[in-house]
Amino acid sequence: MTFPDPYRARPARRDDLDALVELHEARDLVDVGFVDQARDEILVDWAATGFEFERDSVVAEANDGSIAAYGIVLALDPSMQIFAMDKVHPEHAGLGLGSALLAESERRATSRLAPGVPAPFRTGAPDTDRRAVDLFERRGYRPVRSFWHMHRGLSADDVSSGTPEGVTLRLASADDERLVRGLLEEAFVDHFGFEPMTFEEWQHEHHGDPGYDPSLMVLAYVGDEPAGASVNFAADDGAGWVGELGVLAKFRRRGVARALLDRSFAELAARGHHQVRLGVDIENTSGATHLYESVGMTVRRRYDVFEKRLTGA
Repeated sequence: MTFPDPYRARPARRDDLDALVELHEARDLVDVGFVDQARDEILVDWAATGFEFERDSVVAEANDGSIAAYGIVLALDPSMQIFAMDKVHPEHAGLGLGSALLAESERRATSRLAPGVPAPFRTGAPDTDRRAVDLFERRGYRPVRSFWHMHRGLSADDVSSGTPEGVTLRLASADDERLVRGLLEEAFVDHFGFEPMTFEEWQHEHHGDPGYDPSLMVLAYVGDEPAGASVNFAADDGAGWVGELGVLAKFRRRGVARALLDRSFAELAARGHHQVRLGVDIENTSGATHLYESVGMTVRRRYDVFEKRLTGA
């Protein structure tokens, strides 16, 4: 591909990590006014099943060797859905890099599809990035979903307050990974963007996350039956994440999700995390947004997802 002069295109490399973190942080400051931890996010993308630097990533390199823009395309099964994430450093905004990146992401996505095979291609941006939103609209994308990042503080006072009658909780371990994955696969089957994964694919991606710790997972039981689970992560900026939390449909509305959340907060606080965060689909039909608000979580930022149908050439 080609970028506007004087930028040079090349695949990303592992030794670009520090420069890409700086790009993400500079983008955050412009888009939302604060910086979120980006290093783990980038590494998680690189650990995605099937990801290849040469095929799936591109950077725009300036004359001085700095990285002016970065794009990545991810697909587990391209015929089901393809995701892209593009970022332009604020110092290089308005020079055509965003448009060039989006066109390149579309090209790479189309190349992953068999001839004549259509698939949804999804990308997005913080709702405050009007330049990106305007670009998507000009290129024929439609908004399909919005996600909140929510947060609340944690302290030593955050201890598990018990469980509803008939519900028990326990911390999990690496030996429980297959059970946890099975529960979450079933719990999320009707969620937006759901895509089946093998256990090995799920395990590979989680083990590629520096914040993943199997001992932070929590399992819930109703009687003797596994009912739900939460998978929690420890970020390197002192914040913990509730990365996945799901309850099987037949056990919902019994307080299982709230008990899992409560125990997750307590475990993260006990390990010294000062804040907890999570992401949630605003249109989630299980009532998750109301649950999170009821435990004191507030919206930290919003991310809007846009979609365009692409067909393999």
